Amino acid sequence: MTEERSPGQTTSRRHFLTTLATAALCGCTGSSGPAAFGDASAGNVKDIAVGSLAIVGSEPVMIGRDSGGLYAMTITCTHQGCDVEPSGSGSSVRVRCPCHGSEFNSNGAVTRGPAGAPLAHFAVEVDASGNVTIHGAKQVGAEVRTSVPS
Repeated sequence: MTEERSPGQTTSRRHFLTTLATAALCGCTGSSGPAAFGDASAGNVKDIAVGSLAIVGSEPVMIGRDSGGLYAMTITCTHQGCDVEPSGSGSSVRVRCPCHGSEFNSNGAVTRGPAGAPLAHFAVEVDASGNVTIHGAKQVGAEVRTSVPS
């Protein structure tokens, strides 16, 4: 079966629908920028272990904690916008994109392509009671950590 294209049509209907379905199944947005979100509650600091990295509820962000403190990163892969998934704990924490195989270290740096850029980081705030808030409108450098009160 051949598909007919009208003048100026560069993508077949079948190709478009296949691409759309694939994006829906893998969580791809087609964008390489982080998915937008506002402020996200990430629980209490006492419940976030050193060496952990976990997705925050249904938000497009994950919270991590290392010896320097708390940090937050997008779950949006910089290759084509699919949702990445953290796995492991401690020094073995890794982040992988299930759509095209990109891999990132626990701080969001690319360790295997096709992604060519690191994951975006966001500001983290801890209130006096230890409640953690991630500010999705405020990107910060990958080295930024929020200290954890003793």
